[in-house]
Amino acid sequence: MLDVSSDVDGIADFLSCLAGLEKRNSQLFKILSEKIKLSAIKPQLTKIADDNEKHAKILESISQQIGNSKIKIKECKIKLSLVSKNIEDIFEQIKNKKEIPIKDLKDYLKMLESSGGASQYLLIQAETFLLMPNEINKFYGMDSQKFNDLLSEMVQDIEEHILLSEEIKIRIEHELNKDKKNHQIIKYQSPDAWLTPTHSQRNDI
Repeated sequence: MLDVSSDVDGIADFLSCLAGLEKRNSQLFKILSEKIKLSAIKPQLTKIADDNEKHAKILESISQQIGNSKIKIKECKIKLSLVSKNIEDIFEQIKNKKEIPIKDLKDYLKMLESSGGASQYLLIQAETFLLMPNEINKFYGMDSQKFNDLLSEMVQDIEEHILLSEEIKIRIEHELNKDKKNHQIIKYQSPDAWLTPTHSQRNDI
């Protein structure tokens, strides 16, 4: 557990970094929703993007109430090295794509949900802070109930996002299997028809 009494600005900096992470995460999901062709999953991606933007504002607000964070984006990327790297790697892969294949989206979601992914990381950090509302109130004078309510809402959203991601992956798997099945039907319906004349064709000769 974090020692909240050890460094006021340090906690404020960490929360500010988490806010930046959620803002970047929001930008990523917005781009994914814009570049994915499958319309059935666009609303889920948009919801995650909107919620992440809301979380960024919550975290930044808490950070400002706790201390006076002056941390730079570059420093945040060092603090959150693996999580930031995963998000930036995805940005790098999609920045020049006009359209994102659904198979690639499935891989991106797995990356974001992994142990080094943003969803799991933010969920763990939010749940950790939820264990210490009294300490936050004692050392920083912030209303513990308000703090608890804000973080609880965020935890619920992230848990919902994980479920939405699973729904999206199931839908993608369904679409991939459907495409594969259709491809096989076209390919094997009459694979050698172009080589062997039909009975009617032979009679016409």
